[in-house]
Amino acid sequence: MEITVKDIESNLETLPKEFFYQVNDFIDFLKYKHLNDKQYEIPDWQKEEVRRRVKYSQEHPESFVSESEMDDYLKDLESGD
Repeated sequence: MEITVKDIESNLETLPKEFFYQVNDFIDFLKYKHLNDKQYEIPDWQKEEVRRRVKYSQEHPESFVSESEMDDYLKDLESGD
């Protein structure tokens, strides 16, 4: 049997008002949990790209630049040098 919003509303009407806060908190929790579950679903193409980049970095460690080198590079780009 499918539960409708009307079923939930009817159920809420029979609930003592002191429980409304808890019910509302639980609804917020469910929304947050649902959002987070979807938020962390990583598509297969992205996983494959990460694997490709890790493999490349292992085979070409010289391709890494330090944080300070990257910072200098970005500053040069911004200044037009």
